[in-house]
Amino acid sequence: MAAVSQFRVVLLGNMYHPEGDARLRAGATVEVLEKPTPESVRDALREAHGVFVRYPNKLRAEAIAGAARLKIISSSGRGTDAIDLAAATAAGVAVVNNPAFGVVPVAEHTIAVMLAFAKNLLPLNRLTHAGQGWPAQKDYRRTELRAKTLGVVGLGNIGEEVVRCCTQAFRMRVLACDPHVPAEKFARAGAERVTDLGRIWRESDYVSIHAELNEETRGMVGAAELAAMQPHAILINTARGPIVQAKALAEALRAKRIAGASLDVYEEEPFSAESPLAGLENVILSPHTGGLTVEALHGMALSAADQILQALRGERPPHLVNPEVWGRR
Repeated sequence: MAAVSQFRVVLLGNMYHPEGDARLRAGATVEVLEKPTPESVRDALREAHGVFVRYPNKLRAEAIAGAARLKIISSSGRGTDAIDLAAATAAGVAVVNNPAFGVVPVAEHTIAVMLAFAKNLLPLNRLTHAGQGWPAQKDYRRTELRAKTLGVVGLGNIGEEVVRCCTQAFRMRVLACDPHVPAEKFARAGAERVTDLGRIWRESDYVSIHAELNEETRGMVGAAELAAMQPHAILINTARGPIVQAKALAEALRAKRIAGASLDVYEEEPFSAESPLAGLENVILSPHTGGLTVEALHGMALSAADQILQALRGERPPHLVNPEVWGRR
């Protein structure tokens, strides 16, 4: 095995925290591609033993195929959709992610936008700054979250945390749909398990998406689903952008078939001012930052650095996404 000082790691974008970068540099030679292109990534990986991929940068199959020494690929957070996982697995390259750090931040972000809509904070803030807040009070109803119905699509770690917070703090009724988790998880979280996704659209005052992006969920929320929602309902997506069809959502918002939406993720990232959602007053947009608190950024950077170095030393990292390849390189 090569000496530690001979290991070479390429960063596709800077790490989320300087401590992660410093820890990585203590065990490897590091090259940072701040604005990576397919060509620069391919060239840099020819001699690389490890690579860190900061979303939304992409690591494509052709770059992996040309990296004969590559042992380990780390995502920047939990998601690995910026990495060609199939190509990495075929090449025998281990892929790790950095889960858990985004659970609390994304859950809190979800609740924050629910409260913003319930209290009409955005329009009232804008009108009050303009000296028109008092006359506008009668036109902007404020509601309570207590006793409202929340529909949760996807009961992974984040979905479960959202359910726990909303049932315990706000006494909300929660419907949850996820065919991939056992019934006891719904009971533990305090949610009613539903197998008919249509109930989520029809009965919820707020719908929050926390599903994985796969062929089953891609484009899952379209015109029919939005039409089934109540006119006062709010749609929230902090999962992955392609789950919600942007054009259909924009049309539903303009026609006021639903009252509003909040998106932290998009079909195409970064978000463009040309998007059909741009400029709509009944939508809250954020640039895929729901999980990026100071605390989470620090934790994810250290986790990524530690796992890369562990793999380079021949130690099995704790969060292997494709464990079947471990030991093949």
